[in-house]
Amino acid sequence: MTQNKSFDRRDFLRTAAVGTAGLSLLASADAADPGELPPSISQRQVLPLNHRWLFNEKSSAAAMGGGYNDRAWRQVTLPHTNKMLPMNGFDEKEYTFVSAYRRHFKLPAALKGRRVFVDFGGVMTAARVFINGRDLGEYKGGYTLFSHELTKDINWNGDNVLAVEVDSTERKDIPPFGNMVDYLTFGGIYRDVQLRAVADTFIENVFAKPVNVLNDNRSVNVRAYLGGGTERDLQLTAELRDGDRIIATGTRNVIGKEPQDIVLTNIAQIELWSTDKPRLFDVRVTIRSGNAILDHYDTRIGFRDATFTPEGFFLNGKLLKLRGLNRHQTYPYVGQAMPWRVQKHDAWVLRKELHCNIVRTSHYPQSPHFLDACDELGLLVFEEIPGWQHIGDKAWQDLSVHYVDAMIRRDWNHPSIVLWGVRVNESGDNHDFYTRTNNLAHELDDSRQTGGVRFRYNSELLEDVFTMNDFGFPLRPPNHPLYLNTEFNGHMYPTKRGDNIERIREHT
Repeated sequence: MTQNKSFDRRDFLRTAAVGTAGLSLLASADAADPGELPPSISQRQVLPLNHRWLFNEKSSAAAMGGGYNDRAWRQVTLPHTNKMLPMNGFDEKEYTFVSAYRRHFKLPAALKGRRVFVDFGGVMTAARVFINGRDLGEYKGGYTLFSHELTKDINWNGDNVLAVEVDSTERKDIPPFGNMVDYLTFGGIYRDVQLRAVADTFIENVFAKPVNVLNDNRSVNVRAYLGGGTERDLQLTAELRDGDRIIATGTRNVIGKEPQDIVLTNIAQIELWSTDKPRLFDVRVTIRSGNAILDHYDTRIGFRDATFTPEGFFLNGKLLKLRGLNRHQTYPYVGQAMPWRVQKHDAWVLRKELHCNIVRTSHYPQSPHFLDACDELGLLVFEEIPGWQHIGDKAWQDLSVHYVDAMIRRDWNHPSIVLWGVRVNESGDNHDFYTRTNNLAHELDDSRQTGGVRFRYNSELLEDVFTMNDFGFPLRPPNHPLYLNTEFNGHMYPTKRGDNIERIREHT
């Protein structure tokens, strides 16, 4: 959705978001096992893989094999929760078990010779993936995108089986677990899955960063991350587009395997992205060999300047008072397993019905569809890594550092995101650990400030913004120049249904 119009809720939810990080999974039905491939300007083909999965609440080594008899398994559609739950009054043990998923598929012969990957948007809490019986390894973490290459194990003449062993237990080696957590995590393959076929040399990711947004010499620094072979004489092109109109373009020869940078200039006039008018533009990067386009990568950006200062938060040079809420991506009955329309609707409620202008993704990276909707509706975002108070051992911390990397690389083109959360929510100080997370965030993305939510007023500040949970009344005054209150009121001032109206009004 590049052009911005005046949408009502039904119009908004009928509009399919472009998606980010190459994960655009809004097809009405699976394109896997297609008779004909969908049109593409390059060798890239993205095939949604959300339908016709088979599920069993018990897993076994045999169930991960290609020739296993799964005829008695239940057919399910993704996003999927491993356990349907009552509206209330259940125990988390009901969904903390190891389950199994299987998906049979065939690929058209036209894809032979390309590299084939499977991309998982999110599996709670750990996923061990198998293709035709071969173990591709385990991914630890329920909130971040991960991929496996399938190329060498594809059967081009018949059936393929993708099997996933899903461990939804509260494993102490995986954040946020290790101690008590005050939110529910649920289980299952609860986000989208896709197959991605690309050329031998392909584009893994693109970071398109607007620079000097408020000046006439504004530009877009496009950094393309390449994967695959070492084919020579490749040319990379980046375009800033408004629909079919090309606003700016740049080209360079590919040199080595390092990230390839292109600067798009001569962007003298551009409509800014704001909370009132969230104007979006497209960036397309292509890689060519001669006249043939090997691969392309599309993403969306917005031109905006967002900065926390001692005088307050400024968006595009104007002071903006932030009014927001914390959001958990959880729903009755199905936990986290809601598809794109419902994820987008939450953003609509926050922005249009509750009139928030910022949301905090407490306490983990959330659905790309939700973030797409924040871009489209002008809802600012403070996104943070998984966790709640507990810090684990060195291996646990290493996973958290990885989540910083995965979160930023997935979401760095969202104009709605204005702050990276690089601390575990309400955790104690840990100088070495949080020096690592903060430095990594700045290294990956120097265009955004960092924060890290704490509840200790005298906590060490390593990030840019002192983000603080303060439940007192009145709130304490800011003790740092850059200060954001991220939780207040609520459980520290309890009321009950039978309290008198004066107390209820005072609470409100």
